[in-house]
Parts: sequence; C-alpha cells; structure tokens
Amino acid sequence: MTPATANGHRMVLRVAGLAALLAMGALVGCAPQPMTAKEIQQVEDQDRADRAAAQEEVQRLYDEATALVADTWPNAPEMGWGYGCGDYADGTESESWDIFNQYKGPTKFSAEETAERVAKLWTDYGFPTKVVEDNRIYPPRKVVSYPPYLTGVREDGFGLLFTIGENYADFDGNSRCAPIDPDDPVLPKNW
Repeated sequence: MTPATANGHRMVLRVAGLAALLAMGALVGCAPQPMTAKEIQQVEDQDRADRAAAQEEVQRLYDEATALVADTWPNAPEMGWGYGCGDYADGTESESWDIFNQYKGPTKFSAEETAERVAKLWTDYGFPTKVVEDNRIYPPRKVVSYPPYLTGVREDGFGLLFTIGENYADFDGNSRCAPIDPDDPVLPKNW
C-alpha cells in the first residue's frame, strides 16, 4: 500500500468516524431529556381553572351524592383549599378545593342501590364511573370513583371518591387546580 493510499483510507475512516459521531450527537440531542423537579410539579396552563367554578363543582357533587345517603350528615364536612397541585409555568401557585366527610348510621337505600345512584349521577355530569367492591377494607364497601378506583386524580387535580357499606358512607373530592388567591389571609405574605 502506498503512502497516498494509506492516507486516503485514514481520511475515509476519519470522515466516517466524524459522521458517526455527528449522527450519534444528533440522536442524543433529540432524545427526550428527564424533566426537572420544577417541570414535574408544573401545572399545564390549559388546566388553569376558575376558583369559584372549581369549588362550586365539587360542592355540588358532594351535596347531591351525600343527599342520596341521608337527608343530613351529623358532622360538618372538612373542606378548604389545599396544596399539592404544583405551579403554573409563570410561577403562580395553584391549589384545589377539597371536601371530605363520613356518615355513620342508617341510609335511605341499600349500599348497592346508593352506589349505583351516585355512579349514575357522576356519569350524567360527565364523569363516567361504575361501582366496584372493595373487600379489603372493613367493613367491605361499594366504591364509586372518578378517575377509576386507586388510580389517583386527573392531571388537572380533579378526583372524586365515594364509598358506602353497612351503616357507613364517605365522600372525598378534589377540584380542578386553580390559581391561589393572592389575598388569602393564611398566606405568610398577608400576615
């Protein structure tokens, strides 16, 4: 092999190697990069809900579901704005309206019938669900949940859970995420 031929082969190998490196770099650069902690906690702007509408929606679902159990529940529900939604892209914090309550006592209908009525109610409002049974909790209960039972909440923070068994029922609901109220007196900046 002459020196000119050897140099030609080396040049071809260098060009091929350089092309391979550039191709590999392009592929790695196009690969999805891991999300940062801020991006993971970020709420999509299109999921930004109106505070009053988000609160009203969960309150209505609570009122109608609990009325199917009994005319009055002995305890006032635990409710309020809670964190856990994350921030919007512009840095605005968000929160959801949460309601929880338990009922112990006789119910208007059987557990099965009440659960079916709640499932129909939520489905009619656009939250398709069905009744499932959970025998791993005591007492065993019929469960109505949106999104489906044990899958969490929607990306926008919304979620509903209703369980009913023998002389027992509970409701747990979270609204869609909404921007915090900047004038909320519980915020440290407003103390």
